[in-house]
Amino acid sequence: MTRLALLNAFTAGAGLGYLAHEYREVVVANPGMIGLTLLLVFVAGYLIRAAVRALRRAGSRVDAIFAEELGKKPSPRPR
Repeated sequence: MTRLALLNAFTAGAGLGYLAHEYREVVVANPGMIGLTLLLVFVAGYLIRAAVRALRRAGSRVDAIFAEELGKKPSPRPR
């Protein structure tokens, strides 16, 4: 998993480096807008991460409730 994260980071960095090289004049002319855009991207990533964590937590609670309820059922074997 760590290798995949490192590969993703390297790929994103290489892509951003290529874009910065190709559009050097745009980057130099609009640093405020680029900074604001990066800030919004990071905030969106944080919000997505928080939402995923909340959904996982809720899913584990639902799983615990199902496990508890299934444990209370009588055995399906005939008596």
